[in-house]
Amino acid sequence: MTPRGDTTPAGRPLIIPLFIPHMGCPHQCIFCNQQSITGKSVQTPSRDQIHREVNRFLKYGKKRPSTTQISFFGGSFLGLGKTTILSLLEAAIPFVQEADVDSIRFSTRPDTVTPEMLDLLNGFPVSTVELGVQSMNDPVLDAAGRGHRAADTVAATALLKKRGYQVGLQMMVGLPEDDDDGAMETACRIAALQPDFVRIYPTLVLKGSPLASRFLSGRYHPMGLAACVTLVKRLYLFFKTHHIPVVRMGLQASDGLTRAGDFIAGPYHPAFGHLVHGEIVLDAISSALGRMENPPDPLTITVHPTMVSRVQGLNKNNLRHLKHAFDLKKIALLQNANQDQNHLMVADRQVTLP
Repeated sequence: MTPRGDTTPAGRPLIIPLFIPHMGCPHQCIFCNQQSITGKSVQTPSRDQIHREVNRFLKYGKKRPSTTQISFFGGSFLGLGKTTILSLLEAAIPFVQEADVDSIRFSTRPDTVTPEMLDLLNGFPVSTVELGVQSMNDPVLDAAGRGHRAADTVAATALLKKRGYQVGLQMMVGLPEDDDDGAMETACRIAALQPDFVRIYPTLVLKGSPLASRFLSGRYHPMGLAACVTLVKRLYLFFKTHHIPVVRMGLQASDGLTRAGDFIAGPYHPAFGHLVHGEIVLDAISSALGRMENPPDPLTITVHPTMVSRVQGLNKNNLRHLKHAFDLKKIALLQNANQDQNHLMVADRQVTLP
């Protein structure tokens, strides 16, 4: 993308979301009410609507992003039908031609990825495709009403990578018939496909979804928040050891879950990712203190300024936990801008975060 006449250091990537709720999906997944997730009614955005929304996002940022992408989320893009796909891409492409946007991305079901559908994208600046994998366990996919198989994900990923697309894979935890071991098995099979990134979402009970009736009749029990955070922490660390970035953990308020009554039950927290990172730091500090014969009191922990919130934990819960677990009266949190973000000083011992 051509610089916009400034020399301000580039900020984070900007992804402009254009929602196509539930469109292109031939199945009703048990967990899904896309209107609740996106806050949008089911309709194809017009060219004018797309232009207004993209321009709104382009004007919003104060800092020039490192990259900018228009993203079609919320449905199964390659299941929309050729006419609709072409109309959406043609509405988005002027922003790339004017160098306001770098490329286009979309999410789709694994079983919609075929050579014929990818041929349709030729000539359009699509760079990234995300697949709603959810699980690599066929019985779990059946229980969730997904309508595709794990083999479809394997084939779709291979085809996309062969065509040169950046591939992201989305998985879920807490689905019916799934458990922690099943989630780790899914992670192993996803890692074997070598995606460019992954997203991890907890299963939530949303108003209007088939899962809501199961929950209300006692036939489905969602994961608790603490258990879900711990499982997602394991998954995050697993992917990290395989050098696969996890770009999102949990649904956020911006995903449209703020409307009264949409969210019924499940491990939802607006700062879910922060909870995961906080638990990783807590584990590292606890391990270091556990190796000390007599942890000093007061205890000093020195961190890079950007890591303060993770060390403290949400509402300073990490500090309270450490005081209780190691019988400490005071913890002094010191900041050192010259310290590596992945290293902490716990008393006089350096701790490296995983």
